Amino acid sequence: MKKEGSLLKTAVIGVIAAAVVFAAVVLVIVFSKGSGSSDVVPLTKYTVTEDRDENTSAGETVNKYLIFTDENGESITLTGSDYMSNLAQDRFIVVNGGRLSYFADGEEKSLTMSATSCSISNDGSLVAFVTPNSNEKKYVGTLFTYDTVKGETHMICQDVFVSTSSTIQISPSGNVIAYVRNYDEEEYTYDCCYYMNEKEYVIGQNIDVLAISDDAEYIYYVIEDPDSYSNVFAVYTKSRGEVILDEEFYNNFYLNLDYSECVYYKARNEEPLYITRKGSEGELYLEKADDFDTSSLIPHVNSVINVESFE
Repeated sequence: MKKEGSLLKTAVIGVIAAAVVFAAVVLVIVFSKGSGSSDVVPLTKYTVTEDRDENTSAGETVNKYLIFTDENGESITLTGSDYMSNLAQDRFIVVNGGRLSYFADGEEKSLTMSATSCSISNDGSLVAFVTPNSNEKKYVGTLFTYDTVKGETHMICQDVFVSTSSTIQISPSGNVIAYVRNYDEEEYTYDCCYYMNEKEYVIGQNIDVLAISDDAEYIYYVIEDPDSYSNVFAVYTKSRGEVILDEEFYNNFYLNLDYSECVYYKARNEEPLYITRKGSEGELYLEKADDFDTSSLIPHVNSVINVESFE
């Protein structure tokens, strides 16, 4: 990998939201004690609006707030500059600088005071976050998970690498989590692995995961070209192996609910749209992007459309 460009990957500013800036193939974890969608009961649904303190003097920090309003019009205001929601919008991560908390059913629980990356599963059963191991190398930290059903926190890995592309990915039901480790500062490489049934497997280097399904059945990722700085978009399944979808990728794609299908743009083009189904090669889906319904997208979650299958 070219070292000049790779240096940019170590920059970490505040909390990197995995739902917005996608991560790497990397470590995939299936928890033997993990939550499943069947364990997740519906909680109070909220809509979120943002506010800020306008009465601040020059040089003072502007306080930002998140207002959570339930379906009865009752509101709760929390200090925070950003948030992530599960698909049901009843469980949330609240970001306030490096401080991270979990909010649901009118209660806020502090998770850490120094997060550099975080994510929440689509069903809201699992929250994952990384805390830096030192002030000198904030891009290397320890990965924790918080089981929102059981109220339990677990330490997963103490050598996680976080950058603008190497963030956390969680499968829809929270039984798989992806992350990067073993960052080599001299060679500018990192290991891409997965951990399943309490065993870890290294599968390659410098591959950035975009999304991963339950049981790691479908893995969407970017292969970084160290010479041209280009990113190749691919999908991996056990039945088909690796299938290249695009020779150049710019983070424009949408998933169905179980991640078995992916609609995506090629390179920087805004249209047409292409589709891959169950790890197949991409084929033309829609000539015009305006014909694609994205109305069910939820802020700060992977780009998931609320459909079982794309017609």
